Amino acid sequence: MHGRSTLAAAMIAAGALVLATSIADAATASIYKCLGANLVVIYTDQPCEGGERLDIRAGDADAAAVAQLQRVRDQLDWSAAVRIAEDRRLAAQRELAALARRERDEDRGAADDLDYSGSPYDYSSLWYPAFVPMHSAHPRRPHPPRTAAPRSFAPNPPYLVPRS
Repeated sequence: MHGRSTLAAAMIAAGALVLATSIADAATASIYKCLGANLVVIYTDQPCEGGERLDIRAGDADAAAVAQLQRVRDQLDWSAAVRIAEDRRLAAQRELAALARRERDEDRGAADDLDYSGSPYDYSSLWYPAFVPMHSAHPRRPHPPRTAAPRSFAPNPPYLVPRS
């Protein structure tokens, strides 16, 4: 057991050293501002013809900006938690509605399975002429014929205006 913990500590130390070295390299890397095709500004770490080297130094972070960033992160976390809770509430509501629909359909199916054919109140075979659709009770009105040429309101070009 003791050998494994020593190996794990050595791996963690090596990872921290690699991370610190890569951060230091990134902080000292040179940045060049170049003009690319179509006069597009390009920022790169490779020197280019006609490009200028930018002097960029990492500085101390503004305490007010860090505090504002933290407040915005807290607001984002809160809104994400509210959204997740709302999504869960809506999902539960949908499940309850689906369950209620299934129960209602099962109740209707059970009621439809009852046989009322011998009942004196069975009116299923009657036809009511009062329920004839309205469009079949009235004849269609004729529409005026359409003209072959579309109507135009302006003369064809060139627009010549007679002068008096």
